[in-house]
Amino acid sequence: MRGRIRHGRWFGLVALMVAVMTGCAAQPVPTGAELYAQAKSHYLAYRAIAADILAAVYDGEWDVGDYGALPGSCDGNRGYDFYFTRYLRSADPALRLERYEAAAAAITAAGLDASVSPTDDPDAIWVIIARGNGISRLVFDSTPRGGGFHLSITTDCHPGNNRALKAEIFEETGIGDRTPYFPKTERPDAEPLFLFPLDAPRYPDPTP
Repeated sequence: MRGRIRHGRWFGLVALMVAVMTGCAAQPVPTGAELYAQAKSHYLAYRAIAADILAAVYDGEWDVGDYGALPGSCDGNRGYDFYFTRYLRSADPALRLERYEAAAAAITAAGLDASVSPTDDPDAIWVIIARGNGISRLVFDSTPRGGGFHLSITTDCHPGNNRALKAEIFEETGIGDRTPYFPKTERPDAEPLFLFPLDAPRYPDPTP
């Protein structure tokens, strides 16, 4: 099912930036293998949407901000969600409009309800805000300098303990946002990782 697209000034669309989370309190709370299996299904579903959007813009390497596999806490610690960010920090400015429109098309093709800022001012930041299909908030923006792009996604809230889920995903304890298990760059067609044993590949952090 295709989503809807609405055009308007992006600063008049702040209402769409309020995350609409699924209430978890009244739902059965999975644990153990069931928790991992359900979370993996949610994870792969939103990562497929993200991959389609990124590939529509640029099929090469994107910088990884938040990899997207680390479960966060939501709904008063009764549920978990995922947060994902990617950056294309420098790109051909001549392709900015074409790529921005390609992102908008991919977002609505994924079944999300999107609001798209106008592109009549080449010196403005262009922003797409969307939600739906398992995603509580998606923001895609394009900066005028350097033709760069940024995509962030926060998923819906799902029932389950995020700490217990983290223990199912990572064999090592004390995992945080800067874990060496997450790659620092990634192509849209890369296989999403969702299980990290102690002998999983590690990626050095380029920042001190």
